[in-house]
Amino acid sequence: MTGRLRTAASMRRAVVLAAILLISAGCGDSDLEKAQQDAREAKATVKKLELSLAKAMQEIADQRAELAVVRETRDELQRQVDQLAQERDNAAALAQQAEQVITHLSSRAEGQVGATAALRKQVEDLKAVIADQQALIEELQKGGAVESLVPSRPEGTGDANEPEGGPGA
Repeated sequence: MTGRLRTAASMRRAVVLAAILLISAGCGDSDLEKAQQDAREAKATVKKLELSLAKAMQEIADQRAELAVVRETRDELQRQVDQLAQERDNAAALAQQAEQVITHLSSRAEGQVGATAALRKQVEDLKAVIADQQALIEELQKGGAVESLVPSRPEGTGDANEPEGGPGA
């Protein structure tokens, strides 16, 4: 960038110096005219170089601005990537915890299934006993069976093993 400016400034000095030397040397009209033509061409070249330099400097400024935007975007994207990585790690930890809870609950559920099966069997056994008891009660209530199981005692007759006067007398 500064190298181009120095080259342009050096070129301009050289043209002016050449024109002064040619004029002061007392050259002829044709040499003078040629020197003036060379000076005009050198000035035109210097102008072109200055325009190219200005254009290059503008392009550099544009590229720097674009680079700054790209850097900002890169930094923002990096922040987002870091945040997403942290969220991913948190989600993985939560998933692992959930898996452990599920495993624990599954093993508890398996134990509960066994206990439930045992309780159901016990309920079925009790229902069978109740049904047997109910059948026996119904059979006893039909009449004859109650009297045959319990001997009837007329009032006033006591048991031969009991003292007279009743119990506790």
